[in-house]
Amino acid sequence: MKIRLSAARIWDGTAPTTTREALNLIVDRGEITSVGSSLGGTSESIVRLPPGAVAIPGLIDAHVHMDLDPFLLAPDDQFKPSRSDRDLRMIARAGAMVAAGITTARDLGAGEWRELALRDAIARGELPGPRLVCAGQPLTVDQGHCHFWGGVATGAEEQAQVVRRQLAHGVDWVKVMATGGYFTKGSGVERAQFSAEELRQAVGLAGEAGLAVAAHCHGKAGIRNAAQAGVRTIEHCSFASGEGYGADYDADVVKEIAAAGTWVSPTVNANWLRRMKKDGAPTDFFRNMRGVLGGLREAGIPLLASTDAGIPGVHHHRLAAGLLAFAKYGDLSPVEVLRTATSDSALGLGLESICGRLEPGLSADVLVFAGDPLEDLALLENPILVLARGRIAHRDPSVPAPVAAA
Repeated sequence: MKIRLSAARIWDGTAPTTTREALNLIVDRGEITSVGSSLGGTSESIVRLPPGAVAIPGLIDAHVHMDLDPFLLAPDDQFKPSRSDRDLRMIARAGAMVAAGITTARDLGAGEWRELALRDAIARGELPGPRLVCAGQPLTVDQGHCHFWGGVATGAEEQAQVVRRQLAHGVDWVKVMATGGYFTKGSGVERAQFSAEELRQAVGLAGEAGLAVAAHCHGKAGIRNAAQAGVRTIEHCSFASGEGYGADYDADVVKEIAAAGTWVSPTVNANWLRRMKKDGAPTDFFRNMRGVLGGLREAGIPLLASTDAGIPGVHHHRLAAGLLAFAKYGDLSPVEVLRTATSDSALGLGLESICGRLEPGLSADVLVFAGDPLEDLALLENPILVLARGRIAHRDPSVPAPVAAA
């Protein structure tokens, strides 16, 4: 359907502010064809937006797990529901995400490639949901982080087999568990699971297929190994130790990340808002992670908006609240945090020719708000209209249904 969004101020995903004047945005066959004062023709349907409406690009969550249920607290609990039940829950999560304005997401791990089937069904227009790029089974070690997903390997040949298995299933990214993680008890968040050379092999195999590597990293040894190996993104980058998140920050390792040109996806989620203060005073968690993010920013390392949705208590549709936390921990202005979730994220994920900005030729992933989210980030939790690939995924009653052009 050809649609004209009539009279909204536009933030294109990169500019410092919205446009001063209300413009029209025209969509045809899933793409943006025009942004400006043109009224288009008589063949489109018009959505007349309320006065003061602001349109921005659809949001991108750079780290989710579609096949994890955030209501289930232990890894073993994830496998108790039947596979068909888990598929239905995953489909529901995808629908909730796109209705909330998340129009693209990167899935960084599961065990049965069902999220790839979901990816393809959404791409065919059979199911509502965000555009997905997926990594399949993460490479890990025996009893290592997320070993239950089947990506366990010992030695170079087995490691290569795991990576090739993901490529054979048609993944878009390759994921490696460079350290242990909190979700897998006993794996040791500060413990490096692979050497830099082993990670370099994974990067090379992925590169031969034209794909990039994302590395799960908490402890600084694994972070350094990942940067030296040439991964595209470091996930979490928390500098965690037995003393907690951010307790082992190392400025020299940050310099190595910057020198490697690596992006960082710090997985700041909505629950971090509750961890900022205790008894009226800033928590160690807040101080430490504010220091980590500040150090990354000072070094010029680009950041991606991400939540790790699917882990216990982190819900897939709540990226907007995660961005509120990201702004506070990262000392980011509204426009800076919005770039991490739109144009910057698209660039970091290699999707800049597809989405992330409101420009002719790009996907019609559009969010409309009753006010300006560049002035009030809290508005992000209440879009009044969501277009995903040119289709209406959510429409508030305040927005009239499309009508034929006169």
